[in-house]
Amino acid sequence: MTATHPVLKSSWWDQPEMRPVLASRDVAGIFRWLQRHGWSQTQIGARTCQSQGEVSEILNGRHVKAYDVLERIADAFEIPRGRMGLAYSSSGRGESAESRELTGDDRRNFAGAVASVAFGSVNEQARKWLPDVPSSVASVPSAISETDVEQVVSMTAEFRKLDQRYGGGAAVDAARGFYGYARRMIHSTADQRTHRDLKVSLADFSSMLGWSFHDIGDQAAARRFLMNALVLAKDADEPSLAASILYRLGRVSMQEAQPVEALKMLQLGQLAAQDAGDPAEVARLHANEALAYAMLGKHDHVVDALARAEHEMGRADKRRVSPWTTLYLTPGDYSGHQALVYNSLSGYAKDGARAREHAVRAVAFAQQAITESGPERSRRSRTFDRIILSTNLLRTNELDAGIDVARDVINEAQHLRSGRGMSRLAEIGTAASQHTDNSEAVDLVHQLESVRTTAPKALTA
Repeated sequence: MTATHPVLKSSWWDQPEMRPVLASRDVAGIFRWLQRHGWSQTQIGARTCQSQGEVSEILNGRHVKAYDVLERIADAFEIPRGRMGLAYSSSGRGESAESRELTGDDRRNFAGAVASVAFGSVNEQARKWLPDVPSSVASVPSAISETDVEQVVSMTAEFRKLDQRYGGGAAVDAARGFYGYARRMIHSTADQRTHRDLKVSLADFSSMLGWSFHDIGDQAAARRFLMNALVLAKDADEPSLAASILYRLGRVSMQEAQPVEALKMLQLGQLAAQDAGDPAEVARLHANEALAYAMLGKHDHVVDALARAEHEMGRADKRRVSPWTTLYLTPGDYSGHQALVYNSLSGYAKDGARAREHAVRAVAFAQQAITESGPERSRRSRTFDRIILSTNLLRTNELDAGIDVARDVINEAQHLRSGRGMSRLAEIGTAASQHTDNSEAVDLVHQLESVRTTAPKALTA
């Protein structure tokens, strides 16, 4: 006969009598409330990964002070972390604490926390960078199977398609809500294999969600969900996924104009990718090292990193590529990445002749990417190719062609809910602004200023 599972209601934690209990982190008070609503000491312990004896000791006066235990108890019973002053809850901390620009100390602390997790240690410093997971109205199964894991995998694929086709803004809210539901299955009963597969699927989902936040321009949320993904991937011992997440953390750093920090993330990713024996991830990390070196103006390092990427791509078996890596091997994607690298080299070059030389290569790679791309390639990536093409046609004084491409791609970018798309459009404006003697270029600058003014604030921050 199947045992009856006690009721758990998220509305309990909004009760006036429970607010001071939660604010003071009175775990015994929480447990007593649960007991009054049908929970036994054994059932409480099963939920919080504690023995019945430990639960009894807490009820009899033992104080719980360890941050990770408090966090585990909050998550186990769907208590918003902010109610207990934990992590970065929307109800417990102001929005400014999450969205403010990071200080140098913040960056060093974050880099140290990432390194700690990458080497297998989730310390208190790392936990400070985890997101507040939203609560969910729907209840999760008390026991889960591979069918439940497949649901998470399927939802990851669907939200990833939305993100790639329409931009992160099309996926992020719904994806965050689903993650709040799916994450609670961690506490459900499952066999060892299913539990491990769930962690992998949740890590991939959280990584996808972090990337969507990155795309809309919310790097603070991106950082937190990617850190969460890294913790889960390491816990599940999935080094290929850990490498993919570290690549994405590197791109967050580059979006914030921190190429040296990005290189640290990418180098940690290389260790994970090599541990996994995954040449496709090794290739992607080398290719993104090239982008970071481009931002530093180190042309020789760029050439070397791209050569290493191409060597590893030649070793990759496309039939055995992980779902989080598949997009990178889509026809046109690597050419598009090379276009982005040379676009950056051109933009950061201090010498005019070298800047033009790099712009010529950016044009060639962008045109190659557009030619190679089929319908299976991300719509957003194809739009980015055309932005790079327009920017560098303008840099090489091919004004008519550059302006024609710009007119078309502005319309495309406006239909994307992508902050990166908006920031890249600004590069067209910068290139066009160098041609003040051309009335169409001047008009283009004004058009781009108007686009930025009317775009949703979240995409222009």
